[in-house]
Amino acid sequence: MREVPPLALGLKLVRILTNFMNSPEFIELPAGGQAEILRRQTWHDFRALCSSADLIVLDCQDFLIYKLAAYFLLFPRKRIPLIAVDLVLRKPLGFRHNVTALVKRALLSRVDHFIHYFRNISGYTRYFGVTEARSSYVPFKVNIRSSPLPASDLKEEYIFTMGVSLRDYDTFIRAIAELPYPAAIPEFSFLHFENPGGVFPWAPENIPSNLKILPDSGDREDLLRNMARARVVVIPIQPISLCASGISTYLDAMYLGKCVITTEGPGASDLLTDQAILVPPADVLKLRAAIRRAWEDREWRRSTALAGQQYALSLGGEKEMLQRIFRQSVAALSKFDCPPSVHLV
Repeated sequence: MREVPPLALGLKLVRILTNFMNSPEFIELPAGGQAEILRRQTWHDFRALCSSADLIVLDCQDFLIYKLAAYFLLFPRKRIPLIAVDLVLRKPLGFRHNVTALVKRALLSRVDHFIHYFRNISGYTRYFGVTEARSSYVPFKVNIRSSPLPASDLKEEYIFTMGVSLRDYDTFIRAIAELPYPAAIPEFSFLHFENPGGVFPWAPENIPSNLKILPDSGDREDLLRNMARARVVVIPIQPISLCASGISTYLDAMYLGKCVITTEGPGASDLLTDQAILVPPADVLKLRAAIRRAWEDREWRRSTALAGQQYALSLGGEKEMLQRIFRQSVAALSKFDCPPSVHLV
């Protein structure tokens, strides 16, 4: 995917309307000038403020994106550049989903640019018409950046997995069932993960004896405590995933200095090399072999964990990510068909 470099657009001020509510009021632009950030959340606010903004940058709000796309389709004179950030699209499964995908494809044709946290958008292109020409890659962030790193002498007790976005816990459980190592999963992840179109044969009553379900209130303290006690963190993703499922989890684990094993696919094999151990999707034998080696080979585990931690630290937190997003949005502005507003000179 081509990354758009910052452009010398001759800007004095760009006004960006966004639902990133933690954004600063202004962002300095590499080519000079500033971006003023107008933070709003409702459809009414976005429609009312369109005429006073230069572009709209929306964070992963599917309904709002589709509603604005439809609005600009019906009222083209109202249109200003529309950028969708981290839009989550699922592979169509069955007739109803295929019809929905066609409607989404039509509406997304009115979105001027997409910013993704992963590079491989082939699935987005195939099913929804989101092409590389209308896309940019921006690195994600560490969600627990403000949290302290765990003590280096903390006891590492188990193989840990967690998360709800398209997790393949069936493959994980079958892999660890034949291993002699302890494993753990938070209760919320086990009970509430996404499993579209699949049958999950496991319940607390029939899981392997080496898998422990951990109490989990969903707060950050539980996440840090449970993940900090892991020797290896496994993030198994279902093969139907089209986007970066699991990226926030593996970055948090890397930040904590953990050796990560995850599934090949968008958001993993297109971004990572030695920072994690990658295995094919739904492959029980290869996942089992990777877990065994990571558990037993101390040097391999530590070198992977160190490379992952350095990568996570290089990305920064929310402040750095927002700066990347807004700068990339302004850099893409010159490619849009919409005429710039009076704020550009």
